[in-house]
Amino acid sequence: MEPITSPAAPGETDRDEHEPCLYCPVCSVRLSERKCKLFCKQCGYYMSCADYY
Repeated sequence: MEPITSPAAPGETDRDEHEPCLYCPVCSVRLSERKCKLFCKQCGYYMSCADYY
């Protein structure tokens, strides 16, 4: 018997599940990319490229 899994959202891959930096630390929504920034469409949280390091 295979485990039940939900379908991935468009643009989301199995690799994304193992990269927590791609998700908002405030509300857990997948972050959107814009140039060198990641931002959350739901709560407005953002990380600039300087925050990655």
